[in-house]
Amino acid sequence: MATKRAKKTDVVSPSSAELRKAVEAIAIQPKSGKITLLTRKLFNVLLAVAQQADESGDTYRALLSDIVANSAFDSNDTALVKEHLRRMVSVQVEWSTGTSSQKPGRKWGISTLIADAEILEDPNTRRVWVEFSFAPKIKKKLLDPVQYARLSLQFQSQLRSSAGLALYEICVRYLTNPSHLTMRESWEWWRPILSGTPDTEAGDEAKREYKYFKRDYLRPAIAEVNAVTNIFVELIEHREGRRVAEIQFRVTERKQPMLALDEHPNVFDSTLVDRMVKIGIPLKEAQTLYADSEENRIRAALQMTEQRMRSTSLPPVRSAPALFKDALKKGYAPPVEALPSGGAGKTGAAAPADDLKARLLGEYSAFRRKEARALYDEQGESDRDLARQSFEQDELPDLGAHMRDDWRRRGLDSKLTETAFFDWLARKTWGEPTDGDLLAFTLSQSRAA
Repeated sequence: MATKRAKKTDVVSPSSAELRKAVEAIAIQPKSGKITLLTRKLFNVLLAVAQQADESGDTYRALLSDIVANSAFDSNDTALVKEHLRRMVSVQVEWSTGTSSQKPGRKWGISTLIADAEILEDPNTRRVWVEFSFAPKIKKKLLDPVQYARLSLQFQSQLRSSAGLALYEICVRYLTNPSHLTMRESWEWWRPILSGTPDTEAGDEAKREYKYFKRDYLRPAIAEVNAVTNIFVELIEHREGRRVAEIQFRVTERKQPMLALDEHPNVFDSTLVDRMVKIGIPLKEAQTLYADSEENRIRAALQMTEQRMRSTSLPPVRSAPALFKDALKKGYAPPVEALPSGGAGKTGAAAPADDLKARLLGEYSAFRRKEARALYDEQGESDRDLARQSFEQDELPDLGAHMRDDWRRRGLDSKLTETAFFDWLARKTWGEPTDGDLLAFTLSQSRAA
């Protein structure tokens, strides 16, 4: 399908573009510097901009507001864009056709993601533009690829981990393959591609143990891709004795994503920076943390910190910033039980998205009831009495007569009223669940499995 070309000076909206990403640029291995989620997203958006532009000249441009479409950015947040443009100019990556096999006729190369970039303001219109170019050696391959995968920037905008986005890009390429199977490679080959971290910068534990790679990257990435994109991914492990030696993925298409997509996709979620500032982290530090960390880990750490700050049953938080940064660094989350095998998997491929979301809401509500029960059990008797009185005044009158009678006769000894009480206590403590909460819950489930 031909891609509409635009003049260099035209305003290009990357969020509406279909990206044809060359297969050589999909399974890229960082050799110096880390490829973060935002680095991947910006690189894809810049590719989409360049593919829509005309072919004259070596420099491409787009409005900064288009590149960070609908993310409520203000002038101070250009620091995040500058940081990631800086990384794309400095990070060295190896590119190939996506396999470690050395077959006749295959090519290998190394380059930076982009050659240069500049942010400038038009003195007349006050509009801010981003100008950039690609290395001449790889420009044609990137902008007019012979073999490529069609990527949806809308689905890209929903993915909140670098591993999730990298896995999505790789698997989409194999969606139309008759076998629906990706390449089969050693797990050590997959590790830097999905993590975005060179082997030279990975910890010894991460390089030595497959189980840590699976826990920290594979499971969360698969859960995320299956939750918000139009494909369903299954991990296939190939063993040598008891050891997992090689892995690959089976890819099938699903008609609808598990969770509803935002109508207006964005590259950055600047609300996370705002939330960090609200708990006491200076703006510049919050921007740095956002640039260096995965969004799903930031969101999970923020949710935990905010819930802890709202709690009236536990001692006051001495330092919310310290608590948040510790949770972000160590990646810990409230203990949860793993989803049943196949949880959001094969049955979800054919089920309506609304049914899947309803089921996930039910599982998340059960998890929050357990957390609310734990908080309640830790309270003193006077606080528990106060909670029960508030429930009787605020919630019980709106419930049916049978429920009210059961509460008066049996209280929390009744399974029915126990469920109603702890559902109410969870809402009172943490508020109504959001789609972000559901996605964070899905990812935390996969980490616990």
